[in-house]
Amino acid sequence: MKKYFLMKSIYFLAAIFITTTTLLAQEKDCNYKKPHQADTWIFGKKARINFTQDPPSVVPTGSEFAMPSGVSSISDDFGNLLLFSNGKTIWDKSYHVMDNGNGLDGALLGGQTSVIIPHPGNSKQYFVFTTNMYLTGILTKGINYTTVDFTNNSSGSVVSKNNFLFNENSKTLCAIKHENNRDYWVIFHGFGPNKGNKYYSYLVDTSGVVTTPIESVVGFNQVGDLNNQVGYMKASSNGERVAVTIPEDGIVEVLDFDRATGKLSNAITSSADSFYMPFGLEFSPNNSKLYVTTTPLVGNTTSFLYQFDIDNNQPFNNPIIINHFEYNATPLDSTMQGLQLSVDGKIYLTKMKQSGVELPNLGVIYNPDRDGLGCNYNKLEGISNNGLYLEGAGTQGGLPDFMSDFLNIPHFYYLNQCQDDTTKFEIRNKANIVPAWDFKDPSGTGFLADPMKPGYIFSDAGTYDVELTESYNGEDYVFIKEVLINPLPSIEIGQGFDTLYILPNSSVRLDAGEGYDIYNWVPDVSTGQYMDVNEEGLYMVSVTDINCCTNSDTVYVKYAKLTYPTAFKPSSSNSVNQTFTVIGNIIAISKYQFNIFNRWGQLIFESDDPTVGWDGTYEGSAAPNGTYVYSSVFTSFESGIQSSIDIKTTGTVTLIR
Repeated sequence: MKKYFLMKSIYFLAAIFITTTTLLAQEKDCNYKKPHQADTWIFGKKARINFTQDPPSVVPTGSEFAMPSGVSSISDDFGNLLLFSNGKTIWDKSYHVMDNGNGLDGALLGGQTSVIIPHPGNSKQYFVFTTNMYLTGILTKGINYTTVDFTNNSSGSVVSKNNFLFNENSKTLCAIKHENNRDYWVIFHGFGPNKGNKYYSYLVDTSGVVTTPIESVVGFNQVGDLNNQVGYMKASSNGERVAVTIPEDGIVEVLDFDRATGKLSNAITSSADSFYMPFGLEFSPNNSKLYVTTTPLVGNTTSFLYQFDIDNNQPFNNPIIINHFEYNATPLDSTMQGLQLSVDGKIYLTKMKQSGVELPNLGVIYNPDRDGLGCNYNKLEGISNNGLYLEGAGTQGGLPDFMSDFLNIPHFYYLNQCQDDTTKFEIRNKANIVPAWDFKDPSGTGFLADPMKPGYIFSDAGTYDVELTESYNGEDYVFIKEVLINPLPSIEIGQGFDTLYILPNSSVRLDAGEGYDIYNWVPDVSTGQYMDVNEEGLYMVSVTDINCCTNSDTVYVKYAKLTYPTAFKPSSSNSVNQTFTVIGNIIAISKYQFNIFNRWGQLIFESDDPTVGWDGTYEGSAAPNGTYVYSSVFTSFESGIQSSIDIKTTGTVTLIR
């Protein structure tokens, strides 16, 4: 059976700019940029994972941090850790408490403590949003944000702390990129009789945090037992859906999210007590599945990992049990808790003992987009395992939370989309697959020694529906992506000639054409559309267009040699000798004036076309043998450094009959 997944994305890709050794290239990269802000995870007891490589690097931290529940972290564009938080403290990239980083008003316990958002208007600042539980008159710190600044300190400093937004809140949150692909939404839920029926979406734009939220009255009313506050809220990686768990009431809810307005709508809510203590949750990479853990509080119950098909109108009616085990509330047993999607396309799961003691492995859902047990929980290449070993560190209740767009990565993507380039393909999740490719271009050239990272030279510019088939356990999963191969820029600086001639002491303007993003000339005296040349030599230009496609052209500029013969014979058997005209590189002439005079000074022939010479006649009759006087004027081309010049020539020629 084949399952098809259509992937429609447009990426601007870069051409490799190849020049001579004397040319300093101006680099521009239009390739798809895989996000790296979610590459480094710090969580649990000394647990640290770096996903910049595949498989991920697991190296425990030297210090232990108080992280019993959900946490947050963020890395730079290259995956280098910047800061992380447990809602009470912010640590820097060196794992030290950040300057002024203590005393945040979040709470350690509960599902989610914090999330970190870049400032859209200041690349040196980040906002750390924190959550605390709410209990009337006792726990009232609520939802706050803290500002971290890197302007004067490469390790960061907290410059504004515990900016209050609201209370009477649930202890859950998620963050989604705005439709404008610049700003962000940070979403919370109210709790209790006054606010329990509302979602709160706070806009983070170029001015900072907008403190008046967008309110959505929709979905289940979160009231009652405090355990209802400490579930999870997650956004799908495409930002179009939000899901929450409400543990004590046994509720799982999925809603639509409008990335332009911040509004939530169309809630699909499970029946109360359909699931005992639902807790952790996460969307699959293609946003079609929702995974939920249940975390029992009492013994003699079962801890479940469920999969829901949320493309179904009633997703909670037929849950698929992916994993389960009996939980009898002894220090020897554990429950499944937090879930988190990673940049590698897998979902990781924490387990924790009743006593709070950490466990040595993360569970792994290796193929979360696949139906049912085909998602391969703790099963790699047909062999069951214990998931990801943390090299002596341990899991506890939670994993890092991230803004959802940091995980919005295609199932496969490509680099280099210019004609004649080798287009390289990358598969995000390489677990449990045997890949086969159809590039829909039988005339192209493939490089398939490593089918996990193939290359292909497409035969021509155009659009190709590239098909990736992943086979596993008798099932074929087909992914189709539209691949755009752009034509190379059309460039001609020699006016159709390999050698361009100019008159001595004159110059010429070489024109690379308008509208390109980058111009590079050799010799390196211009980075614009034109180069003005007044010396002999080889000249080259390379241009790069808006699609990062690069093409080049060369021309040799040489001084023209223009002469006249001393005699000609109209009756000659050699046609070259039958007329009297200029000989040489006439393409160097922009204007031409040529005159023939007899011995008495009478004008008997004139021409302004250097290809048209005197055939020895005058007024339709043959002129007599003898010596004639000629004069000519060669006018050069203009350039940006010189006006045109005139070169005057005079002499005599003998007409032979």
